[in-house]
Amino acid sequence: MSSLRNLLYLLLGAVLAIFINSNLDQRVTIYFTQSARTRELPLAMALFAVLLLGFLAAFLLAVTDQLRLHSRLRQMRLKVERLESELGELRKLPLEESLPAGAGPEVREESEPQPGRL
Repeated sequence: MSSLRNLLYLLLGAVLAIFINSNLDQRVTIYFTQSARTRELPLAMALFAVLLLGFLAAFLLAVTDQLRLHSRLRQMRLKVERLESELGELRKLPLEESLPAGAGPEVREESEPQPGRL
């Protein structure tokens, strides 16, 4: 699977290189603002710059999402550890001491079945 992905990246890079080479002669003028200078760039360079900015934006969004997920994972692991230690402590308690006297279910002996009950 990894080699297939690398082959796809290589193919995309080749297509991008061919596209850039075919658009070297065309030029585009970029107007930033009225006060800033305008630039005249080759079309391929402008498209490549926009592509890099898109990759940078996607990378920053992915990194912030990963950091948020790692923080959440750390919180969940701490919660699981705390709950497992609490469960371990509860398993150590004897059953007789866990219920106060007289708090258990009462057992009634019935000599005759009551009407309506089986």
